[in-house]
Amino acid sequence: MIKVKILSFIGPKLSIDRLKSDVEFPGAVEDYVLRVRDFYDSRARWHRRLYRLSTVLVILIGASLPLAASLDYPHKALWLGILGVAVAAITALRSFYHWDQFWVLLRTTETSITRAYLEWKASTQEVSDSDPGAVAARKKSAGDLVDRIFNIRGNEAETFFRALTDRRDWPR
Repeated sequence: MIKVKILSFIGPKLSIDRLKSDVEFPGAVEDYVLRVRDFYDSRARWHRRLYRLSTVLVILIGASLPLAASLDYPHKALWLGILGVAVAAITALRSFYHWDQFWVLLRTTETSITRAYLEWKASTQEVSDSDPGAVAARKKSAGDLVDRIFNIRGNEAETFFRALTDRRDWPR
């Protein structure tokens, strides 16, 4: 069976209202961080695909225009017009959406989230739920991870929205 993952443009939320104890908090944080990482990975892949597809289409259609102009066939003017409009439209979409720059931004964010998660995972030990000190330390560590992820996401959002208003300020 083929599973289709629908791309959601609304990022995952941390659901802490369903937690029954402090012991569940680190697991909920880990689940949240993994969903956020997957969200950014998926969006980065889509931006990469759209950037590459649009680039290939512009190259192929643009390169075919001289050949299409030199041949004789029915409705030649119409077909040349359609090809020209296609190149212009695809180029305009690439310019408007900046799939290449946002691919970089999203991939960088996903990498930062993965790094933070792996550092947190490496620093945490499996602890007994009966040890209050260890449970408290794990909860604090998970809280620190959430703060770090929120900072990473906040920086990404700030860069994204600043880039929408000032195209000269792209992340490079």
